This record gives sequence, C-alpha cells and structure tokens, in this order.
Amino acid sequence: MSLIRTVTVVAAFCLSTFDVTAQTNDYLPDDLRLRVEQLKTEFHTIETDRHNASARAHLAWEWLNAYALNGGYMPVNATLAVAAVLGRPPVGPASIAGLNSVIEELSFLDDNPDAIGSLTADTGPFPVASFVTISQTYTVGRLPVQTGGGFMVARHFMANFGQWQASDPAADHYISVSSSNPKVTFVVSRVPMGGMHGGFRNTRPTLMFKVASGTLVQGDTVTITYGDTSGGSRGIMTPSFSSDRMPLPLYLAFVEDSHFMSLPIQPVVMEGTDVAGVNAFLPSVVSPGETFEFSVRAQDRYFNRATGTIPDWTVYLNGSEWLTLESNGVITTHTTQIDEPGVYHVTVRSSDGSIAGSGNPVLVTDEERDRIYWGDTHGHSGFAEGIGTPDRFMIWARDDARLDYVTHSEHDIWLDDSEWEVLQANVRAFSEEGRFIAYLGYEWTVSNTRGGHHNVLFRRPDHNRIPAQFYPTLSKLYQGLRTHAEPKNVVVIPHAHQAGDYRLSDPELEPLVEIMSQHGNFEWFGRLYLQHGHQVGFVAASDNHLSQPGYSAPLGGSLSQRGGLGAIMARERTTDAIFDGMKNLRAYATTGDRMILDFSVNDAPMGTRTPFEENRAISGRVIGTAPIDTITIIKNEDVLWSESYLDNKDARTGREDTFLLSFASDSTPFHRGDNPRGWRAWEGTLEVIGADLVNIEAYDASFPLQNVTRTDEANRVIFNTKTRGDTSSFLIELANITRTARLQFDIVENRETGGGPPIYRQPQRVAAVSFAMALRDMEDGKVEYTQTVDAYTDRATLRRIITDGPREVSFNLTDTGNRQGDYYFVRVVQANDAIAWSSPVWVGGYNKK
Repeated sequence: MSLIRTVTVVAAFCLSTFDVTAQTNDYLPDDLRLRVEQLKTEFHTIETDRHNASARAHLAWEWLNAYALNGGYMPVNATLAVAAVLGRPPVGPASIAGLNSVIEELSFLDDNPDAIGSLTADTGPFPVASFVTISQTYTVGRLPVQTGGGFMVARHFMANFGQWQASDPAADHYISVSSSNPKVTFVVSRVPMGGMHGGFRNTRPTLMFKVASGTLVQGDTVTITYGDTSGGSRGIMTPSFSSDRMPLPLYLAFVEDSHFMSLPIQPVVMEGTDVAGVNAFLPSVVSPGETFEFSVRAQDRYFNRATGTIPDWTVYLNGSEWLTLESNGVITTHTTQIDEPGVYHVTVRSSDGSIAGSGNPVLVTDEERDRIYWGDTHGHSGFAEGIGTPDRFMIWARDDARLDYVTHSEHDIWLDDSEWEVLQANVRAFSEEGRFIAYLGYEWTVSNTRGGHHNVLFRRPDHNRIPAQFYPTLSKLYQGLRTHAEPKNVVVIPHAHQAGDYRLSDPELEPLVEIMSQHGNFEWFGRLYLQHGHQVGFVAASDNHLSQPGYSAPLGGSLSQRGGLGAIMARERTTDAIFDGMKNLRAYATTGDRMILDFSVNDAPMGTRTPFEENRAISGRVIGTAPIDTITIIKNEDVLWSESYLDNKDARTGREDTFLLSFASDSTPFHRGDNPRGWRAWEGTLEVIGADLVNIEAYDASFPLQNVTRTDEANRVIFNTKTRGDTSSFLIELANITRTARLQFDIVENRETGGGPPIYRQPQRVAAVSFAMALRDMEDGKVEYTQTVDAYTDRATLRRIITDGPREVSFNLTDTGNRQGDYYFVRVVQANDAIAWSSPVWVGGYNKK
C-alpha cells in the first residue's frame, strides 16, 4: 500500500471519533462532511463498481465543487473523470479508475492540507517562437518525497513547444532537475499520461524525474529547468502563441507507484515579437457623418500583439491618404467620421512603408437598415482543455478582435461551480451596452451518439448551466433548459466538429447552426438540418482554445485554419437587440473576413419566411475584403445559379498569364451520424515546365500553415497546405509560356488528421501521387486533377484568372417554383479563399419557430 493511501486510511480510521462541531472553517457543510467521511471510510474497504459508481460520482461532484468554491486547486481532469460516470451507464473499468483517482486525490487533500509544499516559477514574459530558459521550483511541504517518488514534467497537448528531452545537455529543448539537498539524486524515467496534460484522448510517455537516492524533506527545494543552457543547449523553443498563463504542468508522487498529485499551474507569460503585420477593425455599416471608433492593431507573424517599437500609421481610404495616426501602443484607436455615402476600403501602412495591412469594408448609407455586428459564440480558455485565463479571453475579444459580442463557452464536462461563477462575473464586468456585449454560455459536451456538441447561450448572466453530467442526451438538454429558463432567453447552437444530431432540433431553443470553425468548413452540416425540415440560420465561430476569440491564427492539428465569425443583423449594439437577432435567424457566417452580405427573396431578408409565390425575385449584394471569386445560390439541395467573377475565359493562354492553383477536399461524413472527415494535407513539389515561374505565393497571406519555398531550381518549389471542406489557393504568375507548358506535381503520402473521434470511418492514408496539368488542356480557362481517397474525390484545380476582380457585386435573378417551403441561401467565395454563407430564406410553408 502506498504512503498516500496509508495516510488516507489513517484519517478514515479516525471517523468513529469525528465531531462535525469541532471543525472550524470547514469548507464542507455539515451534511456533506458526514457523507464525505463515510465515503472515505468505505473507499478503502468496498471497491468502486458499476453498482455504486453513480452514487460515488454524485458525491464526488458535490465534494469537488465545494473544494473549488473554497479556493482549492482542482486537478484539470477531475470534473471530466466524474462526468464520465454521471448519467452515462454502463460504467466501464476506465471510468471507474478515473473516478477512483479523483476520490483518492480529494481524500488526500482533505486529510493533509499542508502535506504539499509550494511551487514558484519564472513567469516572464518570454517571447513566442524563441529559445528561452524557464525554471520552476518546488519547496517540499510536510510530507517527504521518498526514493521512487518524484516529479512528472507534463506538457499541455496544445502548447506547441519543441520536443522536450532530458538526455543530451547540448541539444535543443533540454530539461534538467536539481535539488538543494546534496544527498538526493534523480534518474530520468517515462510514465504514461493522458488527458490535456498528456496524449489527450490517449496516453503518451511523459518525462519524469524520479528520486534515485535520498529523501526530500520539508524545506528542501527542487528546480526543474526548461531549456537548461549550461551544457550548450540553446534552450527550449516556446509556443507560437502568446498567453497570460502558459501551462508548464508538474505532478508530484511521494513514493514509488503512488498517485500523482497536481501542483498548481503557474502564470507563465508568453508575448508576441516584432511587428510583422497590421490589421484595422472598423464598423461595417455607419450613417453619413456618424462618429465611430476604429482600431489599428500591430501584430507579429502569428497574430499575437507585437512588441518592441510600434510605428506610426498612415491610413488610406479607397487608395487616398485619409489619416495619420501617431502610435499610442500596440493597439491604436481613433474616432472619426465619413460624410459621403458609399463603400470604403481601408488600407494601413507604417510610416516607413515596410508594414502594410488592411481593414474590413465600410458601408456608409443613409438608408434605414440593420447594422452588422460581429461576434464569436464558441471559444475556450484554460477553464476547459484550452490555455489562458477568462480575463484574457474577454480582453482579446473586446480589444484585439474588436468583437461586438462574444460567448466564453467552456465545455461543461471540465467546468466546476467556482469557474461558472467566474464566467458569470466576467459577463457582468466586461459587458458595456452600446460597445461590447458578453453572453453567459457553455458547451454542452457529449459524443455525437448522444446528441453531439451544442453551445448554449443565455440572455442574462444569472442562469445555471444544464450540464451533460446530469442531462446527458439532447432531449434531456432541451427539457432541462425549458424547465430552468424561458425559451426566449436561450440560444442553442450545434456544431459539426463533434457533430450535433441534425435529426433533432427544438425550434424555440435552436435558431442557428455553426457551419465553420478552426476545425474546418462544414456547409453540409447546416444543409442536413435544412433537409430535415428545421428552420435554422447559419453562423460561424472560432472554437479557439487559446483565449483568442474572433481573431484566431491556425494552430495545427485539428485547429488548422483561422477562426470564423458570426454576423448578426440588429438595430443596435445591445444585449437584447443582438440576442433577438440570433433568435430571429438574422445572421450569416464567414470564415473570418468581415464581408458585407445582403440577400433576399421577394424582398424577404435572410433568416425569414415569405408568403408563397410561384415567382421569386432573388437579389443580393456582396462587399468583399478581397476580389470576389464566385457567388452561388443554392435552392433546396441544388445549385440554382452560380457566377464566377475571377475567371479569365479567353480562348488562349498568353505569353504571360496569371493563374490560381486551388486544392480542395470534402469534409462530409461518408456514414450518416459519423464525425466529419479530417484534414487532408497537400504536400510536395511543383515544377513548371515550358514556362518561367515568375511568382508563386499563398493567396491568403494570413494563413501561416500554407507555405511555399523556392528551391535552387528556378522553376521548382516545395509547398504544403491543408483542406477540410474548403479550398486552399496559391497565386501563380508565368512568363514565356510555350505550347507545351505544364505544371508537374509530386505529392507525398500523408494521413488524414484532426477531427472528432470517428465512429465508423477511421482516418485514411492518402497515397503519394504524381500528375501534370497541361495549359493546353484548359477548357474555359480551367484544368482539374482528381484523386480518389476512399469514398472521397479530392481536387486540384488550375484556373486562368484576371488580376483585378471586383470587390463589390450585386446580383438579381428570378426563379419559379410550385412547392411550399422551398428555401434559398447564398455562398460567396473570395479570391483569398474566404467564404460567407447567408442564412436561408423560405418561401411558403409554415413557420416552425
């Protein structure tokens, strides 16, 4: 029996003389204290099994929440381990083991409040994507660390540090251990670790410094040095993203093979580096002469706030110099107005011209119309399996992303009551009517076999969550929400990454469907809701896990693209107006670019239902952030109309020409009810034969996972990108084009990655392939190559394009139909691969809201 267990048993043995009235400042109420003490006694004499697991899990849930509300540090996977048992029969061995681990750790902390010592760290700030040295020091508490015990040096599965090692002091990412006690020595070991500080859904070998000789006693110190440079190492490479609380998790075992105790995460700060780009954020719609505020944000190459010298800025309006802004920090705000109606595009340059960027378009109009408010209804921090603090989340949303509204929607399976109170308090603290609106919410988190993930938003911050721990199926979630809140004050939004059950939707609770996030593009998901007769609109969100809602750089893995945005149309920027806009489906989705989109059928705007008419007048207007590529109108499940504004359909390719090379893969699940297909990688070489390669570049320059590198051969490049339900494009310029000109591709073998756990179709290997695209084979300025991958057809397309495509397009067409309930929506694709989707308009049928 381990020492930890021995200590716990001794405490339980004393229960016969336990006196509740003798306790002072006990964090447990009297009744809960008695039940906890009984559990602690029984825990070591009666095994947890499928018969008593549920009762023990309910008590553990009360216990851990009381401990957290008292300020205790909770193990990161404690709520998840309990959630795996609550309401989820049958209970298997893995779930029982997780529950036992929570009970064991809570018992130890309850009986030995001073046994664990203190932990301190170098908190920085440290620059991102740089070699640094960071140390953490543990001071031993009352309980000694004996031979065989030691420290597990875990790492968060989302923190993209370099590859840690403890074997070569001269190599990168070397980690060392030392102690103030000269009699103590350590040996390097590896132990399996799952969850967010390990392999997440699986275990992975994790570094451990095990005490080989001697005993660490009270007052001794142990220092873990990450990036120890004393032996010649350059240090450890820090992650690419900034954070106010970058986790460096440490776990402590007191003796051989004992339970690892969680040590509190220290607030290590990572910050951005030199200015590499700039972005401007402006309101999308204003009236002539209306005063408004906009911001200019300096960023490094990973979207972090830049550090160092921030230049002054010159702002251009439709190409003409408009304003000169003296920098007052990384984010410079300015109040101004535009007097004349029209469409305005903003660009920004540093005073020396070395840094350039742009902002979203602004429509200045004196027409009576709804404003467009931009927000993110789905994002995470370190309260769930992400990184960063709730305050950082809100500050980023308000100041960095310049959102109009946001929801910090943590996974309920990782939330405790103390954290929920913090989320409620933050909504109250950060919301400011007329400027920035925060909504209380959470992500109801179950597998798609039980209903899939749904974000739940409340109009007011005084609600309690209806968690998956106690409402573990979709019908029970709907029932719980209706029991504890009025439907008018709740918005439920399913998403596709862990696919919501599109067969089931409560029309009073669920007005919107999330069809895009950093996990990929999932138009099919929204269309399945429509096919099943649900009256829902479309939004996008980030699902960012780094406390970066609304303006999120790709991280890699499953989060391999920028985060999306939801546009809500409302009369004013207030809590009720924006919430009512969501309830009324007055919404559209974008992949992050703040396009202005209007769409109507028989003058009925998106998200509404118009009376039945056989003749349908369809109209719309798009104001893009980049040249418009295509506009497509979908009627029910078919393409009704599509127009390209970028294709160059000249009969012949010129001696010099410009092309768009696009890669695409489908994310639709092959099996109904499965999670979507993962990311398809496109990686290899491209060689131009029979022409000169003048230039090749990622068309979406803000996508850091899309790369192209020149080789020593002038016409040969190495490239890589990823797709998941979308396209990824490169702009190519060729000169001296001959009749035999072609592009030769050699794509290496890859494997699909990311995504939620599949139920049926497992991630597939994508075979290596070589192919050529001959310019003389172009038809209407286009040539295509397809590759079959299992049940899917992936595409590479080369198109001849014009270089000055329009940024503003209006369209008008008519359609006829004799079916009640036809629906129409529009999809807009820009040259930079950004997409916008309108919510549908229904013609006839009956209102289902």
